[in-house]
Amino acid sequence: MQLSDYKFLNAMLLNSQTLSPNLQIAIEVQRIFRPRKHGMDVVAHELLKRLPYGEDSFDYHVMVKPDADACLSSIPHRIIHTIRRAPYFIWEQYFLPKACRQYHADVLHCTANTAPLNSKVPLILTLHDVIFLEKSARQANTNWYQRLGNIYRGLIVTKIAKKALKIITVSEFQRDVIAEKLKISKDKIKVVYNGADERFFVRHTQETISNTLGKLGLLRGYIFFMANTDPRKNTTGVLKAYAKLLQHNNNAPRLLMKGINREKLNVLLAKTDLQWLEQKIDTIEYIDCADLPMIYQGASMLWFPSFSEGFGLPIVEAMASGTPVVTSSVSCMPEIAGDAALYIDPGKPASLAFAAHIILTDPTVAGRLSEVGTQRAALFNWEDAAKKTVSVYHEVEKMIK
Repeated sequence: MQLSDYKFLNAMLLNSQTLSPNLQIAIEVQRIFRPRKHGMDVVAHELLKRLPYGEDSFDYHVMVKPDADACLSSIPHRIIHTIRRAPYFIWEQYFLPKACRQYHADVLHCTANTAPLNSKVPLILTLHDVIFLEKSARQANTNWYQRLGNIYRGLIVTKIAKKALKIITVSEFQRDVIAEKLKISKDKIKVVYNGADERFFVRHTQETISNTLGKLGLLRGYIFFMANTDPRKNTTGVLKAYAKLLQHNNNAPRLLMKGINREKLNVLLAKTDLQWLEQKIDTIEYIDCADLPMIYQGASMLWFPSFSEGFGLPIVEAMASGTPVVTSSVSCMPEIAGDAALYIDPGKPASLAFAAHIILTDPTVAGRLSEVGTQRAALFNWEDAAKKTVSVYHEVEKMIK
């Protein structure tokens, strides 16, 4: 056999899965191999781990961009197509449709708000939110990467949403918002809640928690906040609330801000004239997924005072960890947290400071929030999310046959 024959045989074997009688579903998870995963990456990863590979009438083709973290290596019966590197929108608009043609995809499921405009493959779109359509998403105090991403989404999502056969979103609140803003029927939109991974329900020993915190230079009892320069995350409101809490109680716990560095923190402190807080705040740009349960369990509470969210994954992760949650009374937060959180007005820092004061000074309240939070978090699990996602695949299968 000549070399050219081997090349032909290898190419045929690599593409042999397309000869299956099963429906070929391409699942776009462009950035899932990046080492530092963020919200939508986490959601996609949790779902991919739980799809019924080899147990239903579908073959799943995972479409990814090459990077350092081979996080899908343990998934059985996986078909992973690593598509060449390119800027986000070029990869999505050119290389992804090309790969769908190459691997004979029958359906394309895009998992992160955007999708190819000109793909001929029937589309399922996971639209976590349409916050990028809000005026605040285009403000100058978002960074250039956020603004560019919001412009890109704003240009294409309305067209894509109308083209998609089904849209998946992550809360009833967002379902209503998407239907209203994009002028599409609610019947087209299916709600699939995110979940809390089992590892957050595991209660770690004091020694394990202390060891994890120690390597990060932290002590137990801090107030935990997922920081971001995006105005909707309310980072300046958190700084003002923390200042009020310290003015009332100088022995209040330290504030741990994840997702921000000292340079960005100091800029925000200067803008709010709160430079005196700098020595009271710890910052960590990224927390490894393996350490995150201990970070939650080492906290006295989670602050999540966003103005707008699609779901609010840290809420259920904190509740699963037994950590009291203080969150906003707006957007999807009441739908997700139920009666298992203290609610505040995100536009009033004093209300956030007061809620924190209650948790710090009333062990009964803190204990109740921990108990009911764990119960509430159990309602959100990735197995249900995977089953509901597969049910959407079955709906689309009927639509295209």
